[in-house]
Amino acid sequence: MDKSLLLVDDDVGIIKALSRLLTRSGYTVKTAQSGEEALNALLSFDCKVVLTDFRMPYMDGGQLLSKIKRLYPDIVALVLSGYSDFESVKSLLNAGSAYRFLQKPWEDDELLDEVENAFTHYAKCLFQRQSQKMLLASSDALVEISYPSLISQANIAARKLLGETFVEGRLLDDFWVESDRSRLHGQALSIGQSMSMRLLNHTELEVTCRLAGPSGVVLSFHPVTDGELLNAVFELPSLINYQQLVSLIGQYLNASRPMVLVVIKIRSFELWSRMIGYSEAQRTIERIALQLRNTMGESGQLALLANEQFVLCLPDVASEMNALQKAAAIIDPVTGQADVMLSQLDYAVSYCLIPDDGDDPRTVLNNLLLGNMMIAEDAVRMFMRYDKQAVERKKHQISLNQALFHAVEQGQLFLNFQAKFDVAEYALSGCEALIRWSHPDFGMVSPTLFIPLAEQHGQMVDIGYWVLKTAFITAAKWHSQGVQFGKMAINISGRQLMEPDFIHWIKHHIQLTGVVPTLLEFELTETFLLNNLDDCAITLNAIAELGISIAIDDFGTGYSSLSYLSKLPINVLKIDRSLILDIESNLNTESLVANVVRLAHDLNMKVVVEGIETLDQLNIVKYLGCDVIQGYCISKPQSEEDYLALLTSFESLSSTMP
Repeated sequence: MDKSLLLVDDDVGIIKALSRLLTRSGYTVKTAQSGEEALNALLSFDCKVVLTDFRMPYMDGGQLLSKIKRLYPDIVALVLSGYSDFESVKSLLNAGSAYRFLQKPWEDDELLDEVENAFTHYAKCLFQRQSQKMLLASSDALVEISYPSLISQANIAARKLLGETFVEGRLLDDFWVESDRSRLHGQALSIGQSMSMRLLNHTELEVTCRLAGPSGVVLSFHPVTDGELLNAVFELPSLINYQQLVSLIGQYLNASRPMVLVVIKIRSFELWSRMIGYSEAQRTIERIALQLRNTMGESGQLALLANEQFVLCLPDVASEMNALQKAAAIIDPVTGQADVMLSQLDYAVSYCLIPDDGDDPRTVLNNLLLGNMMIAEDAVRMFMRYDKQAVERKKHQISLNQALFHAVEQGQLFLNFQAKFDVAEYALSGCEALIRWSHPDFGMVSPTLFIPLAEQHGQMVDIGYWVLKTAFITAAKWHSQGVQFGKMAINISGRQLMEPDFIHWIKHHIQLTGVVPTLLEFELTETFLLNNLDDCAITLNAIAELGISIAIDDFGTGYSSLSYLSKLPINVLKIDRSLILDIESNLNTESLVANVVRLAHDLNMKVVVEGIETLDQLNIVKYLGCDVIQGYCISKPQSEEDYLALLTSFESLSSTMP
């Protein structure tokens, strides 16, 4: 964890002494000599701990910490002052505005211990916040464990899997078979690592560490075998379980005998089983298993696993075509199976060839099962062979999602800026702030990868607020430096716009950063607005009243209609690049863009076209009446330094023009 600390004291000698001590001990220290200076520093300095004097002129330590608690509730505050101030500091301690009171004069070792304790406290609180968000946002079975084995909290999916309504305060060890107890907390799992564990009903789980903190971990449970269902269905002859299946695959690999594994998963099993009842679902599973077993005859083995997955093991296949023919002959009779409600069941089917698709029994089976879950989600209706690259991409996506929870706190996010060009004025008229993620292991991660993940798993609101705050600070700084940059456009996610305190947050941070609202433009996607028109109208009007411009982003990517725009305070219509890709060769595209421009102008909106990459495209959209363009023809997204240099070069060019 980054150990950044803000040191506040009006005594220069104390500032120097403490700064030297803390810097030598590995802390990143920023100093301030007044409360006002400290608040200004916090606008751009992302610190975890504040160490402040209490007696200071104009704004004392109590007033400062009260403001910090309100503005930056996650910061841990320490007060360093004379003992005579302790009674005054008590109220701060009781209100949670201060974490500890440290006495002057101080002992170096004691002070360093308290500072380290403050950072540990910050890490614990951060873990609790991230854990809470993860448990609320994820549909996976998740539990938070306090070391070594105490369950702190669990989500609904985990309670259901563990078979208990109330699990808090219980030992996780109590839920495992005796031979597995103490294995989990005896082995330290780092984030992303997994191990196999068995519940008392013999359900085998893949347990993965999703989040780790100083006092505990968040674990996800993924069923590999369903003990209750298997106990009921295993009365059928020759039905094997997960461990037997792994053993069988190993035997064929050791004997160099070819085999095809075919996974059949019932789609939407959870919803379906709830509709018809667990007992009837169990009987349907039994009928399918019996049908598969009878059709297979003696030609192979059948396994039943969790997640409603059957696995056919067909040995000694001559070719992939032969494998598909055998599998189809076995599976086709059950594809018409209907449940008690006469609803035809839907299946996802995937397969792999042994040894071509792997040489480790457990790994190849788990990868095949993961691949099958992926095609089940995508509703693919054909037999799909295991795709190693697709599974690796899915695993990479999971790793990215876990890392994304720490991206803001670890300072891995930053902004780039892409220029906008006014075609009539032949000058830069603004820019768009674009988020970027640089991870120490994954390198630069594309926004097309991590933004959908953030939307799906609940991180988008926090990331969105980070973008807004950083953009506000940057725009305010440029304005104070006299930079003429026009407007800065900022993308707002739909989930963020629906936050109940969104407008309050915006007002507060406008005041806090000193940004001029008329220098800002909020971009919202057309699809979200159309789906939430009534809910958005009030919020958009409140944004407009602050003086912030509103733009419709990605216009034309879905069902587009200009009729709703007249009901909203929209200033800018932004045509998506997909709409103008063939504008150089397609007259219909020209006509479409011309009509959009005309209607937008009738509603007093400016039109921005993004994705302009060639001069021919620029000249065409200019001829069609578009006001502003954005794209690689003018500039790619740039760092702040490069964007300001581009601004300067355009200003120099403009000054030389007649």
